[in-house]
Amino acid sequence: MVRHFIPLLFIIAALLVGCSAKKKALKKAYEYEEAELYVEAAEQDLKALSKDSNYKEAKVHLRQIAPDAYAELLGQARNLEKAKEWDETVDAYQHLDSFLSRLNDVGVVLETINVGEKLAQSKRKAAAFHYHKAENFFAAQRWSKAANAYLKANGYVDHFNQSFEKAIQSLLNAGDNWVAQKEFRKALHSYRRILDLAANHPVAKAKIVATEYSLGKQLYEEGQFREALAEFEQAQEVDPDYKDLSDWVDRAYQEAVQVSAVFPFQNRSDVPVDGYLIAREVLNRAERGNLKFVTFLSHPETVALVNTLEYSRYGRLDEAQLLQAAADEGLDSIVWGIVHKVEVDDAGPDYVEYEDELITTDKDSTGQKVEHSQPIYYREYTMSRRVKVRVELLFLQPATGAVLEQERFSDNATDVAKWISYQGSIYDLPKKKRQLLDAPRDPRPVPEMVHHLLLDLSDRMGRRVIKFYR
Repeated sequence: MVRHFIPLLFIIAALLVGCSAKKKALKKAYEYEEAELYVEAAEQDLKALSKDSNYKEAKVHLRQIAPDAYAELLGQARNLEKAKEWDETVDAYQHLDSFLSRLNDVGVVLETINVGEKLAQSKRKAAAFHYHKAENFFAAQRWSKAANAYLKANGYVDHFNQSFEKAIQSLLNAGDNWVAQKEFRKALHSYRRILDLAANHPVAKAKIVATEYSLGKQLYEEGQFREALAEFEQAQEVDPDYKDLSDWVDRAYQEAVQVSAVFPFQNRSDVPVDGYLIAREVLNRAERGNLKFVTFLSHPETVALVNTLEYSRYGRLDEAQLLQAAADEGLDSIVWGIVHKVEVDDAGPDYVEYEDELITTDKDSTGQKVEHSQPIYYREYTMSRRVKVRVELLFLQPATGAVLEQERFSDNATDVAKWISYQGSIYDLPKKKRQLLDAPRDPRPVPEMVHHLLLDLSDRMGRRVIKFYR
């Protein structure tokens, strides 16, 4: 019974809301009529009927005021027509046409002028008005304004006096004008507008390729190699065989791509740290990013370069020497880092003493089983070790020694050893405690914990390298 009751409540609530809304709309309709705002009054009646198409009172009222609303809208349209405000005239007749259609939908039919014919006449006059403006703009070589005006005319009457074709020509002229001024981006904007209007326009597509080619060369000369490559590649997608475009793609890429290396990290902590391990893992993660504009020296190549500096695997690398070696190698940038600190915090051993009951069974003189209980005592020990590693990641420019970017990373891990000290038999202990009797009495070794932390940090730093070079 309850299952059916809840949906019924929703239905009743919806009916009450709908009833309230239609009554409010009708009330507003009367208020607007009182103020002689007949169009607004009719809109409220239509709103009430949208809530309930059989709402008799709203339909009766609508029939009463509809002629006045029609006269009001028709008067507005005619006044705009007399003033030769053609855009507004078209809007007014469209409003009137839509209004009459909505009246017809609810069964209110009026005797009216031929609104469709008046609307068509207004559109032709609006098209002629904008076409005339377009012709003046075209004669003054104001190409973008001419194109906009031609398109406005075409929007009212399709292909009015070849307005669409003239809009295309105006945009071509605008693009050509910008090309002559070497304003290639503005030219592309004009040409691409043509493709928005005519997707496969052959002249526009050809001009886009030529302009992207010119813009790419301009950017190349300005040293903006990535941007130049993007323009060349866009042109190549449309016309791969255009002039010497493929050569420019190769040249721009060679200039855009950086050569870098991930050098072994310097260790300034009191714990032995393998800087080569960090470098290798950071490089592996970075290479999985498929970076388009950076090429890294392989790890063996970097190791060979470092070996010329007589760098100890666990020692400290002289930054000045590293930068000089990188500059001599022709590297554009390098990735390097410093392990600043490895903190080790051992706590314990602490213990909790437990008392348990040992049950043994034997036989009495009659052969009956007899249970004996005696207390046993054992200690459960815990010892914890927390290791924290702090690393700094650096991006350096060998030519200047400048720090391009730097970021600090840290991570920590805790390991707990738990064991039991007991001199008796393992079978004296509760089952769930027995495995602790032979458990390790020390947390994981510091080098092992540091190793795993460095692997996690290397992955995070590798992702940061990807972000930097992107």
